[in-house]
Amino acid sequence: MPQLHTRKASNKDVPAQVRAAALVPSTFNEAENTVDVVFSAGARVARRDWSTGQRYEEQLEVSAAAIDLTRVEAGVVQVLDNHDMYSGVRSVLGVVVRAWVEGDEARATLRLSSDPAKAGTVADIKAGVLRAISVGYSVQRYLVDDEPEEGAMPLWTATRWMPQELSFVSVPADPGASTRSAGEPGAPRTEPCEFITRGKAASNPKDTSMPPEDNQGAGQPAGAAAQNAAAPAAAPAVAAAPAAARGADDLTQRAADISDLCTRHAVPHMAAQLIRAGADLPAAKDAILNAIAVRDAASGGQQNTRIATVSDETETRIRGMEDALFSRLDPAHKLTDNGRQFRHLTLVEMGREHLERSGISTRGMDKMTVSRQMLQVRAAGMHTTSDFGALFTNVASRRLSAVYAAFPASYAVWARRAPNLSDFKPVQVVSMGAGPELLKVNEHGEFKYGTFGDGSETYQLATYGRIVAMTRQAIINDDLRGFDRLISMFGSSAKRLENSLVYAQLIGNPNMGDGKPLFHADHGNLLTGAGSALSLDGLAAGRAKMRKQVGQAGESLNLAPKYLIVPSALETLAYQLTSNAYVPTSQAGINEFAAGGRSALTVVVDPELDKVSATAWYLAADNASIDTVEYAYLDGADGPVTETREGFEVDGTEIKARLDFAGKALEYRGLVKANGA
Repeated sequence: MPQLHTRKASNKDVPAQVRAAALVPSTFNEAENTVDVVFSAGARVARRDWSTGQRYEEQLEVSAAAIDLTRVEAGVVQVLDNHDMYSGVRSVLGVVVRAWVEGDEARATLRLSSDPAKAGTVADIKAGVLRAISVGYSVQRYLVDDEPEEGAMPLWTATRWMPQELSFVSVPADPGASTRSAGEPGAPRTEPCEFITRGKAASNPKDTSMPPEDNQGAGQPAGAAAQNAAAPAAAPAVAAAPAAARGADDLTQRAADISDLCTRHAVPHMAAQLIRAGADLPAAKDAILNAIAVRDAASGGQQNTRIATVSDETETRIRGMEDALFSRLDPAHKLTDNGRQFRHLTLVEMGREHLERSGISTRGMDKMTVSRQMLQVRAAGMHTTSDFGALFTNVASRRLSAVYAAFPASYAVWARRAPNLSDFKPVQVVSMGAGPELLKVNEHGEFKYGTFGDGSETYQLATYGRIVAMTRQAIINDDLRGFDRLISMFGSSAKRLENSLVYAQLIGNPNMGDGKPLFHADHGNLLTGAGSALSLDGLAAGRAKMRKQVGQAGESLNLAPKYLIVPSALETLAYQLTSNAYVPTSQAGINEFAAGGRSALTVVVDPELDKVSATAWYLAADNASIDTVEYAYLDGADGPVTETREGFEVDGTEIKARLDFAGKALEYRGLVKANGA
């Protein structure tokens, strides 16, 4: 009798397998919606070892002892569409309700889905149109014959295996294909498997009978009996087993490491090639880096470097609370989904939730304690500038900006906004009227140098600001209205300040760079006496003053007024003089200053002028033609900005509003003042 020698028993992970199965349409049970299949008949299938690339034949032992039906009996073996395990319940076509061994065949009964969406597929199965079915299984133990006859491949007999799922497929599993990947490409899903290797000790390699001295192992599965067999003649092989096991483990680890590297660096297609080529880990890393470099170069380079902006849970929560608070201050604000969940919470309730999510228990805390903690604790319990302090700052800033933008201020209509200033140093601006005239250049003549005149003005930014406090009492009382009133007053106050600073250049009549006031007889831009009253004749006289202005080199500037700036006391008269709602009856009735006229004027009314005179009025040219008055902000602070700190003198949060602003008259030639009667 041939001898069976156990040479090696080892364990490693192997991928799940698939192979073709046979559907029997004639067994379709209409009432039960079931059909029978033969999912294994013990045929040999050519395979490839995923870790070494070695070719072998696989045979499933068909016996009650070999097939593990635990999952079938538990009712969790599903019938799928094309082995799709990643589309959720959409890919489930049914369930395996029963499995058994009949002769040399492993059979199963499938109960198909009654979902109307899958009725067409079930009808095709019933009609025999869909006949291709494939079984997915995992192997728990292989008996490996790695010394086959010459020209034959090694035989791996699965002596313990488990059906995992059955699938209807468009094309049955290719018997010559390697294992199917069930996870990420290059990283197959694996199951632990025991390998028992045997050698050939007789002329009949197919004879798997046990030696006489091992008859006590009869009744065990073939693989288990082979594992327990231990003949004296096999002693040298057994002694060598640890070294062989280490070699197999090294190969398995190498393959796993290479697969993991390829998957991590998005080159899964390289894994099998590197493993089959026997590349070690350093060589595999070099190949992967080269592939990445080629890919990046083809994509324009530097594709490995990425900057991603992410937000954590704390930031998202604070933004939602900020949105909810702002909607309470401004009813017109549209809430986001994130903010809607905090809409009905008071300030203290928001603080309590923030503390709890930051890992600080508020059980037993009264409102005063919660309000103190919420203003001091940052996420993760850090005592620094609190998240709620930043929350109040952001809400205050948004509200301040909204009120500031909505407050009416007329200076921006006619004055020019200068580029933002980078610092608080004095800025010197050369007047447009001080530039040199262009001179004729004869043929072969030379261009002559010109210089700017002495007309230049200097100004610098100034800082204005105040502090308000969001006290703990206000937080406990949920007094957002009082908070809103303070912030709103800051916004309107900032815009009023800008307005008054710009108009101060007109009503204050400051000295210019030449040492003379802005409006002066020597500047030719001042109307006095009875003829200076606001009237059609007064407007004509003011226009004539501006037309006659000349540059520093005596050149004619030919300026025309564009804006009529008046106090509120002259508002009605100003609009009458510039209205086009009239019917002229004579040449004298034609209004040159009405809308559409050749000297059309835009009326600008501001009560800042009433503070000094109710009769004085002004004309201003277009600031695109010549400088008049300009204003500027500090770079990065276009308008008022807010800052927050935890209060010391005040028990709560202090919010500071700051404005860096400057306004300055740059040129007298584009401005005319009339004192009025």
